Amino acid sequence: MRFTDYISLALRNIMRQKLRSILTILAIVIGSASVAIMLTIVFSAKGFITNEFESNGTFQQIEVSPQQSITWGSNNGNCQGQGGSATPGCVKLTDTLVNEIAKLPHVIGVTREVQINGAFDGLFFGNKKLQIQQMVAYDANGILTNHMLAGRDIDASDGPGVLTISSDYANALGYKNNYGALIGKTVTLHSSSYYSGVGSNPEEQAQYMQTNCNNDGQNCSPPATELTGKIIGISDASSPVGGDSYTIRVPLSWAQGMEEQQQYSPPQPTNNCQSVKGFCQPTESAPVLTVTNGLAENGYSQLIVKVDEASNAAAVAKQINRQFGVGAADAETAIKQQLSLFNILGYILGGIGGIALAVAAVGVVNTMIMSILERTREIGVMRAVGARRSTVSRLFTFEASLLGFIGGLVGLLISYGLTLIGNPLINHQLKGNNIGSSNILAMPPWLIIGVIVGTTVIGLLAGLYPARRAAKLDPVEALRFE
Repeated sequence: MRFTDYISLALRNIMRQKLRSILTILAIVIGSASVAIMLTIVFSAKGFITNEFESNGTFQQIEVSPQQSITWGSNNGNCQGQGGSATPGCVKLTDTLVNEIAKLPHVIGVTREVQINGAFDGLFFGNKKLQIQQMVAYDANGILTNHMLAGRDIDASDGPGVLTISSDYANALGYKNNYGALIGKTVTLHSSSYYSGVGSNPEEQAQYMQTNCNNDGQNCSPPATELTGKIIGISDASSPVGGDSYTIRVPLSWAQGMEEQQQYSPPQPTNNCQSVKGFCQPTESAPVLTVTNGLAENGYSQLIVKVDEASNAAAVAKQINRQFGVGAADAETAIKQQLSLFNILGYILGGIGGIALAVAAVGVVNTMIMSILERTREIGVMRAVGARRSTVSRLFTFEASLLGFIGGLVGLLISYGLTLIGNPLINHQLKGNNIGSSNILAMPPWLIIGVIVGTTVIGLLAGLYPARRAAKLDPVEALRFE
C-alpha cells in the first residue's frame, strides 16, 4: 500500500466512530496543551530574565569583595570589623588594587562602590520622614547602570549635593505615577548621632560632649547633622535587573566626605600659666582637628569589574581571586546557576503533563481495541484478498499515530492561542512596572517539534499492541465473526 492509502484509510476509520475518536483525541489535546503551555511559561520567563541581564551587560560583570568566600550579589562590606578591628582574612580594596585589576587581560573597566551603612537614619521631605535602608555610592563610569523612571542617573560630572532615589521611596513620598514632579526637589538626610563626616561641626560636637557628659553622664550624643540633596533621578526598584528596594544613590565624591571622621580634641590644661592680676592662670592647649579618611582606613565595600566578553568573566574572576587573594564572583555563572531552577521546574511541570499524556495513551489503546472488535470481519476480508499481516499491523499502528498527531497539533494550536491572549495581559503588567520588554510568551521551536513528535510517538506506542492483535487474527475465523 502507498503512504497516501494509509492516510486515507486511517482518516476514514477514525471518522467511523466520531464521538469516540473525538474523546480520545481530546485526552491527548489536554495532555499536550498542558505540557506546551506550562513549559512555554517556564522557559519564556527564563529567557526574559536572561535577555534582561544580557542587554544590561550584567553577564560581563564580576563582583570583587574583601572576603574570600562570596557569591555574586552578596556584598560583604569593607574590612572594618566590630570595634574598629580589621576582619580576619580580609583584603582591603584600595585604589592601588583597582589599578592592578584594570591592567588584567579582558578587563575594560572597574567601578568602586561604597555602602554607606549607618551614617544616616532618615530622609526628610516636607512633613514626611522615611527610614534610610540603603545608601550606595559608586564611580559613574558607565559600568553600573540603573533603569531610570524619571530624570537621569548619576554621571561623572556630579558632585556633592545630588542624589537619586528608588521608586519605592518616591511612592512613599506620595509621587507614585508622577515621578517627574520629584525631579529637582530637595530632600534632607538626617545623620545618626555619631556621624562626623562632611557637613558636621566637630568643634561644636566636642563642646557638646564635654559639657553634657561632664554634667550628668547622660545625653552624650551630639546633635545630628543634616545634609541636603537635590533629586536628579528616580530609579526602578522593581526592575528584574539592577532593581534595589529603598535605595539612595549618591556620587562617590560625596560619599568620600561622608566617610570622613572629623574630631576635635578638647582644650587641655598645660604646665604654662599666664599672669592675671598677679596670679598665675593655667593655660589650655588649642583644640586640634583630626580628619581621618574612612575609605583609606577601611577600603571600598566592593568593586565591579567589567570584561570584554561574558565568556571571559569566569576565567578573569578566578585570576583575580588567585592573584590578589580577594573574593571574586562572576555574574554569568551565578545567575545561570540560579536560573537552573527553571529547568527543574520545567521537568516537574512537564512530568505532570506527561501523566496526562500517559492517561491519554490508555485511551488510545482502548479505542484501537474497540476498533479491532468492530472491524474483525473487515480484517478477515483484507487478509482473504491478499493483505499481509504486516500491512494490517501498519494500518492500525498508523491510525493510532494519527490520533496522537491530531491531538498534539490541536493542543499546540490551543497553547498558541493562550499565548496570544496572555501576552497583552503580561505586556500591561510590564508597562505598569516601566519595563520595556513585550510579548515575552513565545513557544520555542524545539517545544513545538517535541510536542508533535511526542504525541505521535505516544500514539504509535499505544497502537502497537492492538495492531499486533489485529495482525494475528485468523482470516477464516475473522470472516465468520458476526
